[in-house]
Amino acid sequence: MSKVPARGRPADPTKQLLQKEKLLDAAQALLSIKPYRDVTIRDLAEHAELNSAMIRYYFENKEGLFLALLERMSQQHFVNMKQISTRQEPIKEFIHFMLKMLTKNTGLARLIHDEFSKDNSELGSAFIEMFPKRMAKILPQLIKNNTKITDDKKAKYAAFSLVSMIIMPFVGREVRERAWEISDEELSNPAWSEHVYAMFINGCG
Repeated sequence: MSKVPARGRPADPTKQLLQKEKLLDAAQALLSIKPYRDVTIRDLAEHAELNSAMIRYYFENKEGLFLALLERMSQQHFVNMKQISTRQEPIKEFIHFMLKMLTKNTGLARLIHDEFSKDNSELGSAFIEMFPKRMAKILPQLIKNNTKITDDKKAKYAAFSLVSMIIMPFVGREVRERAWEISDEELSNPAWSEHVYAMFINGCG
């Protein structure tokens, strides 16, 4: 027997936070199942087992909910980035972390692809601010600290190339699977992470 969605906004701030987290979790889960444009308010409410009015109360609309999801993912991502920078092999750890994150959140790559193809997409603009722009301030220095590269511009180019190597197989999933016959499972395999690392390090000279 399915649960009856909770109705109304709780007065307890802790319960309000719990409701928001349930909606964010629902958005993240549904994004791995269907494209963003196909996710409905009803889908989100049913998955979170909450009244749909809670989405409007906490986030105003579906887009607001997914903007909040990007913010949560960004915060988690850059907390991990700080930890990675202190590891013995930070570039290898970075590649492994990024591949694990993208494999776990396949819908994120689809969201990036779909929203970047639109003009004036608030989600696309938010993603650039929350992920690539922040990464562009951190990754080049990490590369300078752990490779033979010392020039700022070359470090920036190397950082962009590394991120592209990691992300493109997920963004171009259909071509990867249909033309190259490389599965999602292969991308989650340590052998793929080692391959990307070797290609990058050898390219750095």
